[in-house]
Amino acid sequence: MWGVMVCDTCIARFTAKPYRAITSRGVPLVALGTYGGGLRSLILAAKHRSAHAVIHRLGGALRDAALPWGNVIAVPVPSSQPGFLARGYGLGSTIARAADLTVANCLHMDDLGTQRGRHRTERHRRNMRVGSRRPPIGSRVVIVDDVMTTGASINAATDACVTAGLRVVGVLVIAIAEQRRIAPSNTWQLS
Repeated sequence: MWGVMVCDTCIARFTAKPYRAITSRGVPLVALGTYGGGLRSLILAAKHRSAHAVIHRLGGALRDAALPWGNVIAVPVPSSQPGFLARGYGLGSTIARAADLTVANCLHMDDLGTQRGRHRTERHRRNMRVGSRRPPIGSRVVIVDDVMTTGASINAATDACVTAGLRVVGVLVIAIAEQRRIAPSNTWQLS
């Protein structure tokens, strides 16, 4: 099923002014918007209906957001095991490929369950590590995820990449949860 079509006007609403912030790890973050309304509907379509047209358009928007970082490797946050089994693909990885980014699926989670319904402290216990199929040490990488809720997965992914010797220069997410928005920053360097 090719899924939902997305018009230029709708996608332009989400990409006209990306939300920019700094993560708690000091890494620049770009989100297409907050998780609500039309953007939420697009993400759910991509997650639950294999809406390839939506994934393609969201990937294009993230590609545009990643341009200031130059030549980088995308390191997607792995999907939960139930999510991967239901869809047959990892959403972060698929969207990073749709963004025409070089993708390294090198992150592994110790806990493969879903984040849904977990308390903030439970989410922050998530451990990730970089597997043997990682980019070369010193590579410039961006972490890619669909929705940032508490930041736990983004922080775990950042920590794992830094520990493995990778240089995390940015985080790309489709949406950031409204209740978890971090202070926006319009002045950060893309080193």
